[in-house]
Amino acid sequence: MAKYKIGVTEAGDAGLDLSWEGKLNQVDGAIVITKRITSDFFDAALAHREKLIVHATITGNGGTALEPNVPIFSQSFAAVGALVKSGFPQKQVVIRIDPIIPDEQYIAEALQVFRVFMSVGFTRYRISIIDMYPHARKRFIDDGVPLPYGNGFAPSKEQSLMVDAMLAEAHGAFKELCGKPESSLRIEACAEPQLRNVIHCGCVSAYDLGLLGLESDDVDEEGRQRRNCLCYSGKTELLDHRQRCENGCLYCYWK
Repeated sequence: MAKYKIGVTEAGDAGLDLSWEGKLNQVDGAIVITKRITSDFFDAALAHREKLIVHATITGNGGTALEPNVPIFSQSFAAVGALVKSGFPQKQVVIRIDPIIPDEQYIAEALQVFRVFMSVGFTRYRISIIDMYPHARKRFIDDGVPLPYGNGFAPSKEQSLMVDAMLAEAHGAFKELCGKPESSLRIEACAEPQLRNVIHCGCVSAYDLGLLGLESDDVDEEGRQRRNCLCYSGKTELLDHRQRCENGCLYCYWK
């Protein structure tokens, strides 16, 4: 049995639904995930900085048909920078490029996100390749956005290799852009066993427990959520929203 309870906000956007803040006394730490660093989220993150890791989800597609109500990249970049400048520890910020669409245009945009954040010293990233649920495919069709896999759910071997090649390029650029040794770079992924140029670990991992001042050797990788999930079994959801949020992303898994 897991020693700790680590809250997560995977059922919605923590920048739009602040109900997680009132539940922090029920957990030992929390990973809060958002595409929008709103003023309320900004204040809450700073107030609870010792107990939080922030996943700032930035794919480079904000303001497009894919993510119509998500801020554009320059706005998200500025918001993350302001949060750190105001006192939130940079080491507790994860740039989450999630999902990546395995198409040349989208892969180039993902690489640009890496490069820009690397250039200002960010060392930790999480990625995934898009899953195409049937209801998401319908949204893509209705909005005239090409389907990355046709009627399929997951990428082909060739598409995964395209993403892996981009990740290798990000690794190669890190030392030059960030001025830190490549050993300090963490590009992480969960449930993406086909990728080579990543650290395979759960969205809640031993590394996270260590950042939160907890005993990292308590971690397991039981992965109760889906096949190949590597997450710590002490992970617990903090949001009850469980429906598509105001961001309106076409690929959202909520119907």
